[in-house]
Parts: sequence; C-alpha cells; structure tokens
Amino acid sequence: MNSQPRPHILGVDEGPFDKRQPGPVPIVAVVMEGHDLVESVALGAFPIDGEGATDYLADWIGGLRARPILQAVILGGITIAGLGLVDVTALADRLRLPVLVVTRRNPADSDLADALRSAGLSHRLAVLERIPRAYGVAEGLYLAHAGAPRLEAERLVTATLAKARLPEPLRVAHLIGQAIVLRESRGRV
Repeated sequence: MNSQPRPHILGVDEGPFDKRQPGPVPIVAVVMEGHDLVESVALGAFPIDGEGATDYLADWIGGLRARPILQAVILGGITIAGLGLVDVTALADRLRLPVLVVTRRNPADSDLADALRSAGLSHRLAVLERIPRAYGVAEGLYLAHAGAPRLEAERLVTATLAKARLPEPLRVAHLIGQAIVLRESRGRV
C-alpha cells in the first residue's frame, strides 16, 4: 500500500455546445482522490461567452459539499463556455486553493486575444494578460498555475495522471459533460 497521501483534486470541464444555442453550457466538476477514486460529481451551467466566469467558479466551487477536502482545482484551459475568461490567480485567491490549468497544446500559440477582440470583448484582455504563463511538464501536457509553487503544482498534476495525458479528474469531467449533451462520450480524451 502506498503511504504517500493522495490529493483530493476537483476537475472542471464544460460539455460540448453550439455557439448559437439558446441556453447555458453544462459545467461538470469531478472530485477524485488520486487518479482512480471518484468521490463526488457536481453539475452547473454557465452562459455562452458569459461575464463573470471567475466569480461563478469561485462561488460554485466554494459552495460544494466537497470543498473542505479539496487540495486543488484543475481546469482544462482558461475559458469556460466559449469566451468566459477565468482569472486563474483571482480564483486561487478566492478559493484559497491552487488552481492548475492544463492543456495538450502550448497555449502561447493561442489566438484567444484575437477571438476576444472579434467578439467585442476587448475589456477581457487585461485579465488575459494576468494569466500565468504555461510551460511543458511532459510531452503533450502544459501547465499554468496559481496559488502553489511550481513543484507543488507539478506534484498535484502528476498525482492525478493515469490512462491519458490529462489528469483523471479533468478527463472524467470531460466524459460526463459529453454524456450529458450527446447522450454518450466519444472521441479522444
């Protein structure tokens, strides 16, 4: 038996959506202990390209029954529901938890700033400038983080890796989000 304590991590992802759909996008949160024990699942919703993504996540996560056991939050990017931009540092401060943002591709090549301008959301560019810079931690895994030193952030992420290059709490949240919208999950996760 492994004597190393396994972290309790919340993975947050959105379900698939169409930019022209009338209603909000489903948001899924999955709490896991380590990489193989699901402890809790929560469902929320956020408007497409909505304002206040950071406030929404801080209030929603802060109100979850599982909040007292959480040791970190993992997001699969810095946006939810399209262009709902998350201020990672502010979220970490509000939750008093590390917030880890993982992606498969280097976000430095992202055209998010152009997308915000095109959508008339230039006022969000200041938040985009404050987002911590991502760096590669493994092949196909980039990490940006706030609320924890680099080594701790990397330890938390690697403690949740198993089947895929993405942390399991995020992967499972992604699968559930797909099943909610599409009636089953599909594709590479």
